[in-house]
Amino acid sequence: MENGSIVEISYTGKIAVTGEVFESTVEKKAIEAGIFNPKHRYKPLVIVVGEGDVLKGLDSALLGMKAGEEREVQVKPADGWGGRSPSNVAVVPLQQFRNQKINPAPGLVVELNGREGRIQSVSGGRVRVDFNHPLAGKDLQYEMKIEKEITAPKEQIEALYAKYFFMVPEAEKKLKIGEGEVEVTLSPRYSVNLTPLKQLFSGIVTKHVKGFGKVSFIEEFKKEEKKAGETKGEAKAAGASKEEAGKQNAKESGKKTGKKGG
Repeated sequence: MENGSIVEISYTGKIAVTGEVFESTVEKKAIEAGIFNPKHRYKPLVIVVGEGDVLKGLDSALLGMKAGEEREVQVKPADGWGGRSPSNVAVVPLQQFRNQKINPAPGLVVELNGREGRIQSVSGGRVRVDFNHPLAGKDLQYEMKIEKEITAPKEQIEALYAKYFFMVPEAEKKLKIGEGEVEVTLSPRYSVNLTPLKQLFSGIVTKHVKGFGKVSFIEEFKKEEKKAGETKGEAKAAGASKEEAGKQNAKESGKKTGKKGG
């Protein structure tokens, strides 16, 4: 592979010292490791080599691989989640947790000021929180396979579209591939929350898909049809619920584990 290659990969990540599996794109392996999550999509991951979709150590390994090849990759902290930093450990007043109606306890994962951390201790009205990534400072080991390389421009666009907009229901989106340009239609309730993903999709398509230099996004407004027996308030609440789901899914798609840059 080379930088810019669009491929489907599967992998399973372990902590090198203990052999503990912390993530996998393969359902069977996730079940065997006891980390299966019914809400997770277990399938090969579409990535663009060299674009930071995965950890640096995995990205580098892909450059020397071919479609169908499987390889064991050792990832040092510098090419993974970095080293642990004392500056990422903070002491937070207990009252701050009480204000958010959180009962702090060692081991609890919390989000404070947009940062996710794990509580280490609670003592004397103070809470010690570690904001380092759980895998920071650890040597990792991956079993990685390139399932296929996607080379046809139309298939590349379809794969990237599925990658970046998987959280949008089919009825709320539409893809049109023309001569040298791509048009994506999104429902306004989702489009407003997906600006970063729209920019990523546009940038990748125009940079790496041969012959395509333009990507357009259209917001399609449709009349809301009230269901039989549904009140106006219920219809409004349902719409708000879908919008919130769109925000959460967009947020989730930006979280990374072995993916760096799911």
